[in-house]
Amino acid sequence: MDVMTRACLGLFAMAATWFAVNLVHPVGPPELLWITIPLYGPLVAAIFWSTARKPELPAPTRRFWRHLSAVPLLIGAGQTAQAVDVLTHPGSRASYTGPLMLVFDGVALLCLSYALSRLPVGGEQRGALARVVLDAGSVALAAAVYIWHFGTRQAIAAGVTPPVLASLALAVLAILAVFALAKAVLADYSAIDERGLRLLAAGVLIGALAPMLQPVVAAADERFYVGQVHLPAVFCLAALAARAQGRSPAAARGRAARKRRRPYSLLPYAAVAGVDGLLLWEAWTGGDDIVVVASCGVALTAVVVVRQISALRDNSRLLAQVNHAASHDALTGLANRALFQRRLTEALAGPGPVTVALLDLDGFKQVNDTFGHEAGDALLATVAGVLRECVRPGDTAARLGGDEFVLVLEGADRAEASRTAEAIADRLRRDRVRPIRASIGLACGVAGEDPVELLRRADAAMYAAKKIPGTAYQHTA
Repeated sequence: MDVMTRACLGLFAMAATWFAVNLVHPVGPPELLWITIPLYGPLVAAIFWSTARKPELPAPTRRFWRHLSAVPLLIGAGQTAQAVDVLTHPGSRASYTGPLMLVFDGVALLCLSYALSRLPVGGEQRGALARVVLDAGSVALAAAVYIWHFGTRQAIAAGVTPPVLASLALAVLAILAVFALAKAVLADYSAIDERGLRLLAAGVLIGALAPMLQPVVAAADERFYVGQVHLPAVFCLAALAARAQGRSPAAARGRAARKRRRPYSLLPYAAVAGVDGLLLWEAWTGGDDIVVVASCGVALTAVVVVRQISALRDNSRLLAQVNHAASHDALTGLANRALFQRRLTEALAGPGPVTVALLDLDGFKQVNDTFGHEAGDALLATVAGVLRECVRPGDTAARLGGDEFVLVLEGADRAEASRTAEAIADRLRRDRVRPIRASIGLACGVAGEDPVELLRRADAAMYAAKKIPGTAYQHTA
């Protein structure tokens, strides 16, 4: 651990100890806690800047920490302004949230949101990104409920200065910052260390929600301010986040390889539980804010329901893709051998005639050897397209493997099968890129016939067609 990070942790340990001891049993003036506040901003800013200058980190990572370097300086300046106000006007004001503090904190939150917005999103699918936004919105909405209930509502009721609109604006910025950081954590940004992002998220949540505890702290001793201890905690979390990012990329990749990311997040459910708990408390105590909390609880539930519906729809679509991949050829998109056998068995269980057409490309090996496998794959795809166009609705076109294709022509007699084979042969002969030579064997079966025997007869007919020059088809005798 570097010297600057140790210094941050040491200052926080001293502040937390002095705060806790004096809160339980006064042994010294609480005003001493303000002395360390101006030191954190420059320390953490230097840690951020040092991380941003590491050449082994990717450019988006260095840019993120460079943009973030101004945030601790601004927050430190804002809290220093509050400390000066408290020390120069002890006990003379109901609130020491002065205009300078609001301005510095507001600009800091804007800088944080800007740095997060510049992170590269990567190749997320549209549905996945929508769910990330909904999850982050759930966390931000829950934070908004708590900020309103314990902070902004109390400020409006007391009519505190500075103007309430400024306090509201800062609360809105805090909610936006919570949303942006929650979105960053949930979206699995590859440019930022996962542990570092989680530490930053914890710091932002503490910074947004901890001021709600000020009435509790003031009830014990009005000279204490929760900012005297929660801000050092936020700065320490930020320093540890930068330290986690500054580790070698190889070590970070090793950690990622050992630890698989969960396919879901518990944050939205924790947000719902938090708001539901507040709602139950309001109902139990007969609080006067139950309508607002209940409305937000309903809205939060609606967001989570929409998110779950989106996930179910995507899962259904993914399941359909998996089922399609299990029954279709990956290269041509035609049915594979398993689906062909099932369709042929089903067709032979019906009342009408069934014709099997087996098609084999002539000289396919020479195409692969002369022009390469990419040209061979393109040829197979072309043939697959011809088969799709020439078969009737309800017929099955399949690729058995290699350059061998097969059709199941349900309800097709000898004449109908001949028309289909002639259409295929004509299209293959007239191919604009390269005439394709193929041999087609046709075998007509009836209900109850053995599928293996029918395919064997089609194979014999195909070899008979190979003796005819050019693309040709042949029926079984």
